[in-house]
Amino acid sequence: MATTDKEITIDKYRREYGKGIAKCFSEVYGDGYPIKSVYDPDMLQEEFIKGNFYPVVALNDRNEVIGVMAIYRSSPVYHKIYEAGAGIVLPEYRGKNIATMLFQYLSERLSGEFELEEIFGESVCNHTKIQKMVVHNGYLETGIEIDLMPFEAYTREASSSGRVSTTIHFLCLKDKPQDIFVPEVYTKELEFLYLDSKRKRTLIPSKADIPSDSITTGNHSFFEFARVNRLTITTIGEDIGSFIENVEKRLIVKGMYVSQVFLRLDCSWIGRAIDVLRTKGYFLGGTLPRWFDADGIFMQKIYGKPNWDGINLYSSRAKKILTFIRADWERTQH
Repeated sequence: MATTDKEITIDKYRREYGKGIAKCFSEVYGDGYPIKSVYDPDMLQEEFIKGNFYPVVALNDRNEVIGVMAIYRSSPVYHKIYEAGAGIVLPEYRGKNIATMLFQYLSERLSGEFELEEIFGESVCNHTKIQKMVVHNGYLETGIEIDLMPFEAYTREASSSGRVSTTIHFLCLKDKPQDIFVPEVYTKELEFLYLDSKRKRTLIPSKADIPSDSITTGNHSFFEFARVNRLTITTIGEDIGSFIENVEKRLIVKGMYVSQVFLRLDCSWIGRAIDVLRTKGYFLGGTLPRWFDADGIFMQKIYGKPNWDGINLYSSRAKKILTFIRADWERTQH
């Protein structure tokens, strides 16, 4: 059922909206938007049928698509966690609260129609408008990705003087109670991050040693424009230090500026792995509920001085998380 507010109607995806969605992205991004299915109605329909991409649209009084937002599969490991994004509103319709209407429909109504268990998103920190919107829709901040986006992405709107960080936030739709192992160095930080999370978790100190002769496995994605690498570790082995070093060496020559490492919190020797990463200049990023089906933690490394002064935060919770992160950055830089 569509939602109507005066001259703007919000509706879930229908095949006949495909051409209008493509036109929206073409008008705003040219052919440069990274999710290519938005330009091809047949491909978009296929992705929708597969459960990979669920858009919602804003329509004007002539039933033309003037805005889009979507949830889509993003975690490389668990397929019932979706990312909220791909938001766009045509310039002539901005300032009419359309993005908020799309986001509310997506979070409150669309989530009940599909088999989703978590929705997450990233909100830029060069201003607080998006952060405010997601917090007021029940999402909870679980971390901050420092210097995630390049300055060049914001030159047109002149809204940043350096790289832009993002808060990462999750909406729990269906919980999975679980035990998680807590690295000793982050005991107070994880206790805070799970405070008021509405998730049933048993926090257990991580004291086990990494098994000898165990082998690390994982995969990574390098986002060349952003100069960001995201490394997902699926198995923590004794060689985790050299495994990460090998990935870094290949990508530093390609201009990598931010390195993120995602690890499982259901591994009893996660604490030892965190210790290894911290000796290599990695510092806390936050938690990732259900990222592996089990919860995850992410660490981050910046090849330069972070743009701390450019981080604007809306909630007191996010501000507290930033104090943890900045203190850990200071402790881990050698």
